[in-house]
Amino acid sequence: MEGATSNPAVPPAIDDLEEQAAARVAAAVCGKRVVLLGELPEHGEARGFGVKARVVERLVAQCGFRAVLFEAGSYDFFGLERAIATAPRGPGGTPAAGSADSLELALGRAIGGFWWTRELAGWRRWLLHEAVAGRVAIGGLDDQPGATAAYARATMPGLVGAAVPPARSAECQEAVARHFNWGYTEAVPYDSTEKARLAGCTRLAADRATAVRTPAGPGAPDAVMLGDLASYFGREAGVAGAPDRDLAMAQRLAWWSARLPKDAKIVVWTATTHAARGPGRNPVLPRRVPPLGARLAEPWGDGLAAIGFTALQGQRSRAGGAIQPLAPLPPHSLEARALAAGTAGDVAEWAYLDPAALRSLGPVPSRLFGEVATTDWSAAFDGVLVIRDEAAPTFEPRR
Repeated sequence: MEGATSNPAVPPAIDDLEEQAAARVAAAVCGKRVVLLGELPEHGEARGFGVKARVVERLVAQCGFRAVLFEAGSYDFFGLERAIATAPRGPGGTPAAGSADSLELALGRAIGGFWWTRELAGWRRWLLHEAVAGRVAIGGLDDQPGATAAYARATMPGLVGAAVPPARSAECQEAVARHFNWGYTEAVPYDSTEKARLAGCTRLAADRATAVRTPAGPGAPDAVMLGDLASYFGREAGVAGAPDRDLAMAQRLAWWSARLPKDAKIVVWTATTHAARGPGRNPVLPRRVPPLGARLAEPWGDGLAAIGFTALQGQRSRAGGAIQPLAPLPPHSLEARALAAGTAGDVAEWAYLDPAALRSLGPVPSRLFGEVATTDWSAAFDGVLVIRDEAAPTFEPRR
């Protein structure tokens, strides 16, 4: 992996940390149907990224997982899916050189700026290779378009314009294009009127697309994207009944489960604030709504595993922003106690807390939800991976 050399703050020992910690986490969740891999909600920790990448590789290669889904907009993953299907192939069925570069760029844009890092470059190439070979489906769960969503920017205005009645086509297409290009002015600001226009246009487009859908099944990608955009703009406009992000992601995961072969196993790359099974027993709600993990706990039961990732100390950087230190933790924090106690198989640089270990701690402070909070973390996670020293990722230029 490139993380050992691309950032001088990350020592060579990171490879051992990643492999050993990943083996422990993967072994704990290998038999599950849906695995949520969290990370600190700032999305800016290179070592956590590296361990998660190795966990995903092990789940695919050793445990039969067949889908990798991200806390990222659905739109550009559908664009990538179409690009893979139509890419020119060279000898052995692999994408031709030029198309391979294009597909790598499309995957980076789909995953988004948080994870467009040099440390994950090799892993992204592996993931693309698995997707091109048909061994793994990759997709986005979020209805919120990302800043790097080039396919959504190019496609969604025309898709909305074509789905609404002709009398509203130009108005709706222009409104969606204006938003994706952030073309607001004093004359046309992003205010309540514009939000209502976007919500109305996209809901109309989504409803009409659903009405004309004929085949049975989970729905075509275009209809899914229109539904996601309507969901997002409905929430932006404060429309009654519009789903919150975690509910929207839970609904999209259900769509993927219906689309995949029966009993296919799914791993989700997300934040701890979304992965949590519940708020804890105090309670502590990370987002003031039931998290994605809590929405999945009932339908998936024991087939679900929610794994939190955290760190005792170190640095972070969010999407290429300034490198910042992680805030100090109290000496009795989950992170400090996990690394001080140690369990069989742990090494000095990391510790894994299984359900019994989490229960034994009782209510303790932790940064798992970003801000330090005290709760019984066994109610929120099926396991927690604690890294002693985090490091900021090296972000790649966005294209």
